[in-house]
Amino acid sequence: MNFKKIIPCLLAFAAIPAFAAVNATPKRIGPVSYYGALHTDGGKIIGSKNKKEVMLRGMSLFWSDATGSSYYRKPVISWAAENLPIDVFRFAMGIEFYNSQGNASEPIDKDFSYKGAPDSYKILLKNMVEAAVENDIYIIIDWHSHRADSETNLANAFFKEIAAEYKDVPNVIFEIFNEPVNQSWSAIQSYANTVTASIRQSTQNLVLVGTPRWSQLTQSGGVTGTNVGYVFHFYAASHSKSEFGNRITQAKAAGHPVFITEWGTVSASGAGSASAGATNEWLQFMEQNKISNCNWSLRQATSEAEKGKNESSAMFEGSTPLINPGQLNAATYTASGKLVKDYLKQHAQVWADSLVKGKNTGSCAFKSTIVKEIDGQATVLKAGCTYKSSNEDVITSTGAIKKAGYAIFEANDGSQSVITVASVPKQTISNFVDVTCSFSKDCKPASQALKYSGGTNLEWVIGLSTLKTSENNPITLKSLNPEVIDVKKTKCPNCRSELKDKEVYLYEFKKYGSVKVVATAPASAGVPALNDTVTVTYEKAKTRMPATFKSQTIPLGKTIAGMLPDTTSRGAKITYTFNDKPTSEYVSKVGANLVAGNKDAIINITMKSEELPNYQAMVSSIVVVIGDSTKAVNKEEFQVPIVKTQISSAFNASVSNNMLSITSQESGDIIVDVFSITGKQVMNQVLSANNATVSLKTIPSGSYLINVRQGVKQFNIKWNKTDK
Repeated sequence: MNFKKIIPCLLAFAAIPAFAAVNATPKRIGPVSYYGALHTDGGKIIGSKNKKEVMLRGMSLFWSDATGSSYYRKPVISWAAENLPIDVFRFAMGIEFYNSQGNASEPIDKDFSYKGAPDSYKILLKNMVEAAVENDIYIIIDWHSHRADSETNLANAFFKEIAAEYKDVPNVIFEIFNEPVNQSWSAIQSYANTVTASIRQSTQNLVLVGTPRWSQLTQSGGVTGTNVGYVFHFYAASHSKSEFGNRITQAKAAGHPVFITEWGTVSASGAGSASAGATNEWLQFMEQNKISNCNWSLRQATSEAEKGKNESSAMFEGSTPLINPGQLNAATYTASGKLVKDYLKQHAQVWADSLVKGKNTGSCAFKSTIVKEIDGQATVLKAGCTYKSSNEDVITSTGAIKKAGYAIFEANDGSQSVITVASVPKQTISNFVDVTCSFSKDCKPASQALKYSGGTNLEWVIGLSTLKTSENNPITLKSLNPEVIDVKKTKCPNCRSELKDKEVYLYEFKKYGSVKVVATAPASAGVPALNDTVTVTYEKAKTRMPATFKSQTIPLGKTIAGMLPDTTSRGAKITYTFNDKPTSEYVSKVGANLVAGNKDAIINITMKSEELPNYQAMVSSIVVVIGDSTKAVNKEEFQVPIVKTQISSAFNASVSNNMLSITSQESGDIIVDVFSITGKQVMNQVLSANNATVSLKTIPSGSYLINVRQGVKQFNIKWNKTDK
């Protein structure tokens, strides 16, 4: 609660899964491989893979603010999965306000709030989902707010997007409302029904709904949709099991599954002494009733941001954020932390054994084994037996170690055994990723290019306020072409609050182009030296046509003012073609105006702008219908069979069986627009992958123009869809 807290069958023998939305695969066997995505069955939460009732134990991260954000790191999650160990962790995403009364007051620093920095949060979330996948544990994506019903539009858009993004990732759980306060149950239900419906457009993964009075489960049930559970929170020193436990029992008996996404050993304020007796009563209750749970919270006891306040619910003593395995291994636990660590360790499961239970028998079987990446060869394979590895990329059938991960070994006697290849700790650099910035100051993946150090050139801050790796070793960054883009190590007077006036690394953009930036760091005890490379690009800005240049239907003889300007807003000269010709008998360009003729017609107008010193050339097409499209005198131009259009081997597309296939050898968003012959846009998609397919099956029969573009490259496909 913390009122101011800143199968019936076994897994088939198969290759290790990878998920399209995340760049990760499991490197160990955890509960996700055993249970699969979480669903519900009456008052139980079950695994979709084996239909067994689920029991998970884990940790909630602290608010994702200046205090808690240090722990939102892959090395921290991996350490917790291996050493505590946890089955699940909670991404406590701060939205806009802290206030535990649900008021619009006590704002979170906008740089640490989802509303203030949504793009940064989506990158952080993807990293944490990847951490969950790599460790084969669950992640609860928590809308950590006391007033979510007042944030319905923002929450609905967020959950709709991430549900689509992670629809095939069984690790993901959605907690759509952290702790309602004084909201009525009907208001909470209304909010939950809206958000759950959006999630269900993409995935059936478990949805958790907060309950009234700080998720005290005063009411539950009634939220429409499948696989919905309800949230309960307790703090042992404030909420006795004897008083509140019956609420959980009654909810489950009524068919309402319960997940305790937040609990503490101390009082609801997050302060005071850990109550061991009350905590143990709750732990026994959770185990007896198989109530999955997350303890609050994975952080250190004090922080600079909280001005010395002691958070006794924290896992670790001290005031220094613990951001790497070395620091975590040496950490001292608080009284609360000791209770929680003992609980987690006492109930730790060897998930690899669970996965092959009933199959791990026979003369060729061996116990689940962990080896290291650097061991070279696994020695547990038995003489006289032959094996088949489920993942030859991790460890071969003869036991040769390739990389971190796991494999199920099926022997010639039919037995199954598991070998996990543990990764050797590696150094990482926060925010050291490929970056593209433009003259317009926009950057991908996030943030802006500004004159952060006060110089004359635009810059992008990497954000290395400590200038050290995750293992606390000093970092050296070097541009391989500093005349184009240089790397500067300097103080940052114009940086955001947490970096202001601190020494950082940043990229200084001097010329347009791409460069390689190399990061190095020395080795330390048990950790190899770092040598990593990213690509940094500075490019010209894109220009835009006026809003009047758009597909539309125009009456015969009508004049559309300003539709065809001679220059862009940046002064670049524009040329036009009409159905691939410099002029048209059906329309005229008079000054910047388009004048429709007196014949019904369909015209594809393409504009091309020249390149300027700081702005890219641009190509854009629209479809204009003059009069009645069904009477168009040139209608046959659009009534053509499927056409494959190929610009070059580097960028091409084709339509076949109602599927549009696109390939490109360059980076950058690919935009697909489909227009009917009446000029109506029936599809718009932005694709980030270089090779992609787009289904056209939902488009009604008829004649269409498909426009595909990437940067200044584009082409059109005239496509006739039939009912056949």
